[in-house]
Amino acid sequence: MLKIFISYSIKDKKIAGELKRHFESYGAVECFVAHDDIIPGSHWEQEVLRNLESSDFFMPIHTKNIEGSYWCQQEAGFALAKNIKIIPLIPDVNGSDPVGFYAKYQGFKIKLSDLHGSAKQWLIKEGIIHIENSEELEKRIIIFEASNSFYEAGINTKSLFELEREFTTGDILRIVEITLKNNQILYSWEARKYLKPFFMKNVKIISKEQLEEFLKAE
Repeated sequence: MLKIFISYSIKDKKIAGELKRHFESYGAVECFVAHDDIIPGSHWEQEVLRNLESSDFFMPIHTKNIEGSYWCQQEAGFALAKNIKIIPLIPDVNGSDPVGFYAKYQGFKIKLSDLHGSAKQWLIKEGIIHIENSEELEKRIIIFEASNSFYEAGINTKSLFELEREFTTGDILRIVEITLKNNQILYSWEARKYLKPFFMKNVKIISKEQLEEFLKAE
């Protein structure tokens, strides 16, 4: 089973604990969160390093709190030295862009109001869990929403619109909302090749304000 090491400031330990619970709910990964998993009386530093060394993914919760954390910086240095895959988690509230050790790594945005959905998105994106074929459209919408770069947005939008004939009114409204909330999608030239005709075709469904917001991004 794959293992995730979640690195976090003490101020964000509640987020870390909830993420652990949601990731593990799918039975495909195990997570190490120091405050939950270190047995009282154990040697804290040794346990942290032992669990880091056995992890496949290193996920720092990147709020401003982590920037001043000595231990988080130490953990990041160890993860780099051991070539553990680093994926900064960037909360939609009080999140900050990766700096220092994390600056060159592509972050993954998480919604504090829906950590379960964020965990599911990442697991699907990495191919760790799979959705049944009957839910292929849902899978592609989830991957589309998780786009973390202009390039990814273009690829994911193209994939999503291969199933455009299956879009329901609910799907259309959801895709519009996702587009307007994710700047990687909204400002992706490749994604907009599919999205502009989509917006114009559905003017009777989406609001005037949503259409104007989309067009302003050109």
